[in-house]
Amino acid sequence: MSEIAELFLPAIRWDATRGYEGERAAIDQALSLGVGGFILFGGPSEHVAALTEDLHSKSRIPLLIGADLERGAGQQFAGQTALPPLAAIASLEDVQAIRRSATVSAIEARSLGINWIYAPDCDIDVEPDNPIIGTRSFGSDPDRVGEYASAWIDACQAEGVLACAKHFPGHGRTKVDSHKTLPRVEESAETLRATDLVPFRRAIERGVASVMSAHVAFPALDPSGAPATLSRPILTELLRNELGFDGIVVTDALIMEGVLGGGEGEAVVRALRRLRLSAVPVGRGGIRAGRAKGDR
Repeated sequence: MSEIAELFLPAIRWDATRGYEGERAAIDQALSLGVGGFILFGGPSEHVAALTEDLHSKSRIPLLIGADLERGAGQQFAGQTALPPLAAIASLEDVQAIRRSATVSAIEARSLGINWIYAPDCDIDVEPDNPIIGTRSFGSDPDRVGEYASAWIDACQAEGVLACAKHFPGHGRTKVDSHKTLPRVEESAETLRATDLVPFRRAIERGVASVMSAHVAFPALDPSGAPATLSRPILTELLRNELGFDGIVVTDALIMEGVLGGGEGEAVVRALRRLRLSAVPVGRGGIRAGRAKGDR
């Protein structure tokens, strides 16, 4: 049971009225089960730091504490630096600006007790009607996106914070929001390998610590039509075997409609069963999975 629990990262959300106290019972239960970490959403910096210190001190295993900080620690936490979106920084055409943004984000995250940033976005921005990527991407050119993503990863991980290449194998061609439904990308496998996969390949070569899966179907890569998050051909055969990634695979949130199908519990079971724990599912309240290294 403890090995399974380590694959889950429950969400902890700041409430303007109650702070984190409304989450206390769930936090205590998660720690007693031996979860592998938590993902944090919101809160003043001093409260975030106090929370993470408490979590680390009470856990019987080292915790991964993650946060969505594509635009710096100020994206989530009051009192920290808020940065422009990645597209705006990329428009400067200055790789050092990319490095500086990642360095600032990582230093501030670490000061709050956060050791895992869910960034950078490695999707290519090639679909004008895409409702979810846009300025989160470094741009439309796969090689340039790969170069900037690699620079971001280098700088972040040099500060002792894990980076995360997302959303594998690419969310840039979708025309619908995976929070609301399951997108399908109909491009050929050859096109995907020559474009969408390029930034991820570069990130893996650079030593990115983690890769986040997309709740997107790619029939050319998996004819079953399963979202990448639940696809052995995509996450094991392509990501693990073909691209040689042996780090952490983390799912996007399993509260999103693009992956739910029969519900959260069913999505979790399908991910665990089909992927043999090589990727980690997300549970109720926005739990994200992590901590799996290699197939077991």
